[in-house]
Amino acid sequence: MATVTVSGSEVRVHLTAWERPFAGGRSVLAVPRDAVVAADRVEQPTRWAVTPGARAGVQITGVLKLGRWGIGTPVHRFVSAWRHRPALRLRVSDAEAQRLGYGEIVVSCPDPGSVVAALDSSVARAATSDWPGVRR
Repeated sequence: MATVTVSGSEVRVHLTAWERPFAGGRSVLAVPRDAVVAADRVEQPTRWAVTPGARAGVQITGVLKLGRWGIGTPVHRFVSAWRHRPALRLRVSDAEAQRLGYGEIVVSCPDPGSVVAALDSSVARAATSDWPGVRR
């Protein structure tokens, strides 16, 4: 399972060895903190509403999603999500999405709530209103 750290300047998603091939061989996805547009904790990250579109990766229906999701949609996502394990969902700016190759990152991690809390309240607040498919 991925781990996520937040520093003063960036958010780093540290990938395990088996996740790296699905992220282009990268061991870390680093996003400047000011490029994070929204952050949210997702209770059921394997649901279609969270990861719509075609994929390039592995899916065990209802259990695991790993790889690039959102092919054929406006937003490409890096996904490493497990059933019954909450996930962190980060939306990044358009400029950062061009650099990174992903507009969203959805990863199951040990404590996604603490990561959301560590980010600015304005970022977390933005996530509460405009995630597609999320009912509050």
